[in-house]
Amino acid sequence: MNHTLLIGYGNTLRGDDGAGICAAERASGRFPGVDILTVHELQPELAETMSRYADVIFLDAAVEGSGIRVVTLEPAADSRPDGSHAHSPATLLSLCHSLYGRVPGRSLLIAIPGRTFEFGENLSPFTEEMVEQAIEEIGHSIRS
Repeated sequence: MNHTLLIGYGNTLRGDDGAGICAAERASGRFPGVDILTVHELQPELAETMSRYADVIFLDAAVEGSGIRVVTLEPAADSRPDGSHAHSPATLLSLCHSLYGRVPGRSLLIAIPGRTFEFGENLSPFTEEMVEQAIEEIGHSIRS
């Protein structure tokens, strides 16, 4: 079983909404034993990949907040209408359990606060700083 999977997601064409992807890309190569994926949205197919890891850390932008927030995740059903292609991290954990009989031993969400979500490819200066703090938090969150 692989050790840690880092999944950065969001929309890089909507300003700070791309913070999760930006943090994952900047973390690449900094943490041995950590595999990194970046995706536009969380698709059900990720459940199979996640089922092979001891730990999964999700990185995403947050609309609210003034600092990095780390949340421990548990499997949960999605409250979105049937037919939605994008899922929450908790729903993917539920799919892992239902389809593959296991979930990662630990799953975290590192929420990176954003300020600007209009069309554009650049992060705001505030969120740029928060991305660097998120990378530090990744380092603290990885189990040896």
